Amino acid sequence: MAKPNLALIPATIGDKVYSILPSDGVGDFDFDRADGSSPTGVTRINAQGLIEQVASGVNRLNYSLLDGEVVGCPHLLLEPARTNLVQYSEDFSNAAWTKSNSSITSNSVISPDGTLNADKLVVSTSSGYISGTFISSGNTDVTVSFFVKSDTLSNFNFTEAFYFGTITNFDLSNGTTDNGKIENYGNGWYRCSKTYTYASGQQIVAIQIKTGATGSLYIFGGQYEEGSYPTSYIKSNSGGATTRAAETCDGSGNAATFNDSEGVLMAEISALADISSLRTITIGDNFNTN
Repeated sequence: MAKPNLALIPATIGDKVYSILPSDGVGDFDFDRADGSSPTGVTRINAQGLIEQVASGVNRLNYSLLDGEVVGCPHLLLEPARTNLVQYSEDFSNAAWTKSNSSITSNSVISPDGTLNADKLVVSTSSGYISGTFISSGNTDVTVSFFVKSDTLSNFNFTEAFYFGTITNFDLSNGTTDNGKIENYGNGWYRCSKTYTYASGQQIVAIQIKTGATGSLYIFGGQYEEGSYPTSYIKSNSGGATTRAAETCDGSGNAATFNDSEGVLMAEISALADISSLRTITIGDNFNTN
């Protein structure tokens, strides 16, 4: 391959993403996330495989997990704006969470962020549960996710308790689910998620975590976000919804870097998961024939 005009390996400091070529800085990208100076709840997965918060305006080199272990080099994580509607994502003892025939023991085990701040959910009857109720904009997809670890129980479900009654089962002993999504975060933790599609006028999202048996589970990091897939965890423990602003990375190059009459784009990539759904990358000008 001929020497490229622009070569980029994710290397970041603050709001800059640095290029290898050209070496004079013309190829450097400007990163932006307009989240101001207040705590944002924005997180990444670090080199140790732990969830950690990043400072306001700082870009995220995120590590991928495979079977709960860090694999490969980090990638620059750029996500759209999302809001975690949960008021207390790490404090399930708060009255914002409804407990029925169940109780919470706070700070019982090490969470996916490496600290002693995950709660134990103790269910006293087979009908017991914990639930949250939130207001969405309606006529939209809503994705619900929790980090869950087995204790005396390994099976539980999400029950959509307001409109559909949809039940999504999860098995933590095998890391499987019937119609949701489950991701291994290591140390027995799984991020379990489910997307629900609500019609016009359907705005109330009510999700129960039910076990169908007496016993206990560990829970951490509840998230309710409008969208058709789960994004990175947004910590929200301040009594209100928390928004992660959209991220952009641009401003690189000049006329010498990008020839507007011809050029070759090369990217070395891999999928983050081996799934059956179609995955494509397209370069075009909005016409199917080009």
